[in-house]
Amino acid sequence: MIVRVALVIPNDTPPTGGNSISARRMKKGLEDAGHEADVIWYHDGIGEYDVYHAWNAVRVGGQLVEDGINPEQIVATWTGTDLWKDWVQNAAQEKRRLERIRYQVTFTEDARARILADAPEWEDRVVVIPPSVDIDHFCPEDTAVEVPHPFVLVAGGVRPVKRSAWAIDLVAAYRERTGADVHLAIAGPVRETGEWQRVQEKAEGKDWVQLPGDLPPEEMPKWYRAADVFLNTSEVEGVSNAIMEAMGCGALVVATDIQGNRALIQPGRTGLLFKDEEEFLVELDRALHQTEESERIRRAARQQIVARHSIQYEAKRYERLYLDAISVRGCCR
Repeated sequence: MIVRVALVIPNDTPPTGGNSISARRMKKGLEDAGHEADVIWYHDGIGEYDVYHAWNAVRVGGQLVEDGINPEQIVATWTGTDLWKDWVQNAAQEKRRLERIRYQVTFTEDARARILADAPEWEDRVVVIPPSVDIDHFCPEDTAVEVPHPFVLVAGGVRPVKRSAWAIDLVAAYRERTGADVHLAIAGPVRETGEWQRVQEKAEGKDWVQLPGDLPPEEMPKWYRAADVFLNTSEVEGVSNAIMEAMGCGALVVATDIQGNRALIQPGRTGLLFKDEEEFLVELDRALHQTEESERIRRAARQQIVARHSIQYEAKRYERLYLDAISVRGCCR
């Protein structure tokens, strides 16, 4: 049975944005399994498909329902800000918009529990499917870019929720406290001009800060491999593609102690977490100076990604939801 799937992402998502990466990854997994899939930036008048997979439940899933798409044909994945911002701030409204959607998918059990706290009657519709990463592409063995060391990398869309500018403040505080000549690169597409302006202002006059911009996916493994530390400063996350990619490359991740990051990082085992600047200073120092522990964490991080986040497993789980939606409608090819 071949399923035709529209993988629909928010219309302002850049090609290297998280939802775009996730949708392209799913397209590959589905096509490898013999199905047909198109990645579509949301717009009015999306064509006929067996299933519409919304990568952002609020911004895409809700809009598809309002456009008249049969909710039984929709699978909506909660990707991060849609849950920890939109839902948390206005659960009652979003519940009314989304309640008829066939399946709601979260990346973690914590995220599922958060939705069910406000919508317990969705028990049979909210499913946990961990995201995946291409472990053959994001791997430790290969070339790395040439950078000065110690080197800290931040990667992801530049927008307020990612707190990209804060990364400069944090590394500056570490440099001031320790005297270490730590270098920082902030890579990724500009998603919000105000945050980008703050990044540029804080980087001005600091020769230890690089702003390489929006790097193509084929280049990212070289940057992850070069990093002594991969830094995540997000306020909220679903499950970060960038963190998974970095872990797949064997990078040592230091990340904010938030729910999405805790789904990937076991402190001291697969990465390090911090709540504020003081904790960051401690954990960055730990990451840069405890070589034996750092190497152990890098290996464990890679092993976790390989064991738990395969593309084939993710695609197979979604395929079951799609087939169920098709069986309800009674259409297939």
